[in-house]
Amino acid sequence: MNMKRTKVTIYDIARELNLSPSTISRAIAGSDLISDEVKEKVLAKAMEMGYSSRNFRVNKGDTIAIVVPEVNNYFYHKVLKSIQQKIDNRYLVSILCSFNSFETEKAIVEKLSPSEVSCLIITQSMDATNSHHIAQAEKRGIPVIMFNRVDFDYTCPKFVIDNYMDSYLLTNHLVKSDYKRIAFAAKHFNCPIYKERIQAYSDVLAENQTPFNPDYIIYSELTNEDITEVIMRFINLHPHPDALILPGFSAALQAISISKVYKIDIPNEMAIVSFDEDPECRYSSPAITSIERPLPEIGRKIGELALEISSNKKYDKNRIDLFKSNLVIRGSSLRITSPREV
Repeated sequence: MNMKRTKVTIYDIARELNLSPSTISRAIAGSDLISDEVKEKVLAKAMEMGYSSRNFRVNKGDTIAIVVPEVNNYFYHKVLKSIQQKIDNRYLVSILCSFNSFETEKAIVEKLSPSEVSCLIITQSMDATNSHHIAQAEKRGIPVIMFNRVDFDYTCPKFVIDNYMDSYLLTNHLVKSDYKRIAFAAKHFNCPIYKERIQAYSDVLAENQTPFNPDYIIYSELTNEDITEVIMRFINLHPHPDALILPGFSAALQAISISKVYKIDIPNEMAIVSFDEDPECRYSSPAITSIERPLPEIGRKIGELALEISSNKKYDKNRIDLFKSNLVIRGSSLRITSPREV
């Protein structure tokens, strides 16, 4: 039998916090008679319990703030475009960049005001160590959505890629294509995304009795400035890897260019694959094997939830949407001759 849920009242909140109903009422009304600490506690509990009334709005702002670590990135470009299309001018969308700096991310989030921001959508920076600043934003009355790089220990809706399976698909493809010395370039050893990717990489090697060589993993920011050094370190190994797994299209394209200078035949002597699908992947020579993700769908789903939250509709804070990807195999990992010794 379906039971109709009882509407949450200030008396319910008062019982939960062991405060008087009058204190709860004044805190919700923003009375100067109530300390900021108590207001934050009452607001957080009201949001948690789903309290609503004609005079109470958790979200009063007309801006949806989005914090991303990079802006010149195809992944974020496509997701942000899809979010904005879904929101469709119903709210102002403010896109802020942390430039992969945890300190910058914290400074941005700390400056957000619940009187202006109805919802915060955030991908954490590569070097993020905690979510305390995000928790404080929620206590001030700004609901949060995380995507891509998320803190799984923090309770809020999350939209994530199946990074383990992405890495499994790429590594397994290379192993089954008879590549045996597979190298992996990772951006940050503490980043959950790269932990998942490297775990899958290690698992595939173990499943196929392919030796693991610690020299074949390099951690780097992989900016345009240091990608050349990373590729050269791989090429100068003896024997050098016969396959490179790289995080993005620009790194893969640069690796192909460097390999051509050193007369390394791609893909017969060395395969090059990318985690990120970019429209240019199909036009490089050879075309680059990559992971194709449902970026418009991810953005659309995030935008839908942001609109619900900003309209003060009830939502599931434990929601986790996991998105599957497709492996697109192209010429950069399709051998046409037998491998030769190096």
